[in-house]
Amino acid sequence: MTIDLTPRWKDFAVYLPALQFGYASDVVDNKRLKKDRNFPQNIKLTDLDFLNPKSKLWHYGYGLYSAGQFDSMRPRADAITQRNRNKEIIILGDSGGYQIGKGTLKGASVIGKATDGASIAKAWKETRIREWIVEWLDEYSDYAMTIDMPLWARYDENSNSPFHKCTVQELIKISVDNLEFIKNKSTHQTKWLNVIQGTDYNDWKLWWNAVKKYRFSGWALAGSVGWRGIRENKELGIEKLDGMYSLLQTMLTMNDDNAFEKGQEWTHVLGVSQPTWAVMLTSIQKTIRKHCNNPTFKISYDSASPFQAGGRYQRVVRYPKLLKDIKTWAMTMHLAPINSNYYDSKQDYRFPYSSPIGDLLTLRDLNVRGGLFQNGAFDTISNHIITNHNVWVYVRSFLEANEIAFMQGSESVQTVPESMLELMELIDTLFATERWTTLLKKNKNLISEVFKRVKFAEDKELNERDVRYYSNVKQEIY
Repeated sequence: MTIDLTPRWKDFAVYLPALQFGYASDVVDNKRLKKDRNFPQNIKLTDLDFLNPKSKLWHYGYGLYSAGQFDSMRPRADAITQRNRNKEIIILGDSGGYQIGKGTLKGASVIGKATDGASIAKAWKETRIREWIVEWLDEYSDYAMTIDMPLWARYDENSNSPFHKCTVQELIKISVDNLEFIKNKSTHQTKWLNVIQGTDYNDWKLWWNAVKKYRFSGWALAGSVGWRGIRENKELGIEKLDGMYSLLQTMLTMNDDNAFEKGQEWTHVLGVSQPTWAVMLTSIQKTIRKHCNNPTFKISYDSASPFQAGGRYQRVVRYPKLLKDIKTWAMTMHLAPINSNYYDSKQDYRFPYSSPIGDLLTLRDLNVRGGLFQNGAFDTISNHIITNHNVWVYVRSFLEANEIAFMQGSESVQTVPESMLELMELIDTLFATERWTTLLKKNKNLISEVFKRVKFAEDKELNERDVRYYSNVKQEIY
């Protein structure tokens, strides 16, 4: 019987695995699996499609998919485009803002010939890129992020982006024009989330004041206004803020403008995937449902970490321990068991990490090449198997973190770190307080205590999707 984790997420902020096209396209075609290749008995390659309720392994009805992986509206056969839109499967579409900001979006290179903001805005419209992005999101997603011009495109490290030449005001103006385009041209088969951008407190307020009148179905919090925190701005006297502090400051400010009233049904936080964040985002969701009289309000968050770890770096993700020590509330991973000796070993070595696919695996199912002249023991299918395991571990771990944190108080106190429980209470109090600024500042150290264990690395390779709105820093999975 398929293990369906979806119903258990009803009351929690939901994690959205950010699917990659290579995985999503292979797992809908059993012909990609060669007949003589070792593979667990009684399952097919298509059972790795966790979005499919008929998978023999497991099912999870949420995901994120980015239009930035493509270059046109041309349909491709994959787990997203072939899913049954009538089933309880929710896909959030990403508009490709990371690729736009980095200058890697296909078809946008011609904009680089423009020399100033006005000519760049004109060239952007003439490319007709936003037409196919909006069509793609309308066609394939249930919710979708609006097309934003990331303010971090102005940083020196993004000089290859055509939008690097724009001022803050010009990037905001282009983004507002995109909102008008969506309002007038979208078929609204998808529900739009207005993206909120910013690099410091000053420019995020400029952005917010410019876009807040566009009330579609909710919001998406990116960059510094999201989990990464406001960058230091010496001119404004603003220090680097913790991500949760910055997120709360952002959402409380938005709440002052009734951003979470009925009709605003979904808010997405881009690029975060740690158990502490999973719990705190659920706490915010529950608080907004109560204090804003919005009982079905939903928060989501995403990362491509399980796909990048399994597909690119061949690493196995492990379950967090989730004990009273805050350091145990973090994902860990290490190199998968890759060795060509397993290919023709007579001993039946089992995959030692538990998951629906992991419990069926031998190491011969992964190491399918042997001999001195073979280029690696793994093939693409091996990477997909590890990825399926990794996605399960992420989904299952965040579910467990939430179920532990939101048990009866007498039970959760036995496992959940005290600082996390205190922050959960603070979140509820903040949204019930009219003058919240002083209370938030007073509890800055508490917020730091919960999140100080989150580490960062300068490695730009590991999780490119996780740095969609930051160009030189990424969350380390540790």
